[in-house]
Amino acid sequence: MKKLLSGFVTMLVFVLVVSSASASSDTEVNPQPGSEKNYTIKSFHYLTVDGNVVDSQSIVSNESNKDIKITMVLPKQDKNGNWLAYGFTSRETLQAFIDKDKQRLQTKVEIMGSGTCCTDFYEYKNKGGQYIYWRDGFKNLPSSWNDRISSLSTASPSASYSTTLWEHTSYQGYGRGVFFRHSDWWGKTANMAWDWNNEASAIEIK
Repeated sequence: MKKLLSGFVTMLVFVLVVSSASASSDTEVNPQPGSEKNYTIKSFHYLTVDGNVVDSQSIVSNESNKDIKITMVLPKQDKNGNWLAYGFTSRETLQAFIDKDKQRLQTKVEIMGSGTCCTDFYEYKNKGGQYIYWRDGFKNLPSSWNDRISSLSTASPSASYSTTLWEHTSYQGYGRGVFFRHSDWWGKTANMAWDWNNEASAIEIK
């Protein structure tokens, strides 16, 4: 709830949309995390803004990056190590993208076994320590989990579309958000960078 990602993300809203249906605040101790690729989220290379192809270097280097309020993170990097991303200037333009993308994925995404219903949120990196899970909708985190999430593992894309972490509660205006589409992140673990580690106050799954 304090720091921004890096110089170019001062106005950036990170959206981690977590698509699930009901909440559970069950807490369990996770066994030892396995050795996984490092998916720590740092800088971005924007492919599109509001669906329009952009020159991401100019977006990063000039004032236009202030228009990007929401970043959709993809699990791929460019040759400089920047995470590929889609930018959105408002919640409305993000929702328009989600509506179209859901229709597209309905015919593309295969059910992966039994899948998993929920996104898991962990207190340490690489799915370490205790965790909570959420199935669907928006939830302001209880005080016991406020500013505590360090990594997450999304629900199956057959169960829900996306997961979002919000910097503030709904009562505080949401703040920044970071958004993960489940078809991109299913089976991977996303570790939060230093400026998002232990910063989330609300979660959302759609």
